[in-house]
Amino acid sequence: MISLTRQPQNSTGPVWTGDDLPACPVGMDLLRRFEEARPKDYAFLQAQDFADLNTSAFAGILEWDAFTEHCETCEDCKE
Repeated sequence: MISLTRQPQNSTGPVWTGDDLPACPVGMDLLRRFEEARPKDYAFLQAQDFADLNTSAFAGILEWDAFTEHCETCEDCKE
């Protein structure tokens, strides 16, 4: 069985475990790409950044925008 526990490798940002995942597997892959491309920015992620993805301080960053675009159109991420 695959563990959902996630330990960021390149940053000190959020750690997602079990039901705390903010997105579906595709969305999580996009969020990991954001982490890999911008570990310093990822380290500053806060809960409010996920409350309204488009007004996040990260809006305009290519990898974050890909994540938010996916979340806006994915039924699993909208829940």
